[in-house]
Amino acid sequence: MKKMICLWMLASSITGVVCAQEKKAVTNEDKTFELPANKITRSFWIELDKGNKMQVELVNIDDLEQVGNVDSLVRMFLQDLAPLKDSLSDELSYKRIDYVTDTKAKKIRIYKGRSNSNSYLIQRGEVAALKLEQDTIHFLGKVNNGHPYRFSFFVNNWNELAAYADGRLNDKLHTLGTKYNTDWMRGEDGRMHLTKDYLISAKQSRGYLSPGGDQLELNAAASIQNYKNYFVPGFSLGGAVIASSIFHNKLVKHVLGVYWEPNFFFGKDSDGKARVYRNDFLTLVYGQGAAKQPGKKPDLTFTFSLGYLIHREGDYMAPHTFRIGMGRMSLFEGKTKVEPLLYFNDFFKGVTPGIRLIQYF
Repeated sequence: MKKMICLWMLASSITGVVCAQEKKAVTNEDKTFELPANKITRSFWIELDKGNKMQVELVNIDDLEQVGNVDSLVRMFLQDLAPLKDSLSDELSYKRIDYVTDTKAKKIRIYKGRSNSNSYLIQRGEVAALKLEQDTIHFLGKVNNGHPYRFSFFVNNWNELAAYADGRLNDKLHTLGTKYNTDWMRGEDGRMHLTKDYLISAKQSRGYLSPGGDQLELNAAASIQNYKNYFVPGFSLGGAVIASSIFHNKLVKHVLGVYWEPNFFFGKDSDGKARVYRNDFLTLVYGQGAAKQPGKKPDLTFTFSLGYLIHREGDYMAPHTFRIGMGRMSLFEGKTKVEPLLYFNDFFKGVTPGIRLIQYF
């Protein structure tokens, strides 16, 4: 009989696990203490000290202006937590504290956990228990337009949070809110760092969680290429639409651009005087690839370009010349590209191969 009961309990527990995996219902507790699904579009990290960090999660970057004084928020949290300090007295347990401020009645949730193993620090013959996991504190709220936000602190001990309510958090958030649209640089950790404050970082420039967002880019670039036995410099001006959200696979970005691209030949006119001959192409470019920030390593991208000669000087190029580019090698975080070319006219007559080096600004 005991064997039957044990088998039944084992079977029911396995079934319960399977059911839980198949259907994860959103509980009232989740609705209260967790962010709504698929709302957050920006995420930033701020390095503090002693290995402590702050994470900022927003629906819109403009929401940062409406959050208010973060130092006051921290002090209010510590004041509300004071009656519960006894429940946090175990220094070896790691804690997660959720603090909700989007309603008149503020709410606090406390979770405590311990590692399955014990860790110790041995120093000068003395042994002390060692805590290896950081405490996590989440501040959840809403701004006036109803957008949720979350500020998270990952600290060695929850009571270290009080030391940061000295103005530095407000300074960091002010820098983020006013400088996020300036230059970002890739650090050795692979993350993008705000050049105005390297301690502010994100997975992608400007903190996008989606692949950089749909956007319109205006581009300028200089180029050099070979055409037959000529060395041909040039430049390009134009714009491109970058889209990912309208496609089923949002991890792939699609780029469609139009560019004016003058090319310059150097020669002599009929009087023997040196002259520059300009030949202009109107170029249509389509490309697609992984929606991620370009890295430092060379990367081959799928890019197709089709150009048509719209302005001709000299006899360097035949009338009605087309130029096709297939694929580009991306170098130096995408600023430099190498593109193989194929020139032809009148339905693949006078086919001439070439290669072009493009430097974007």
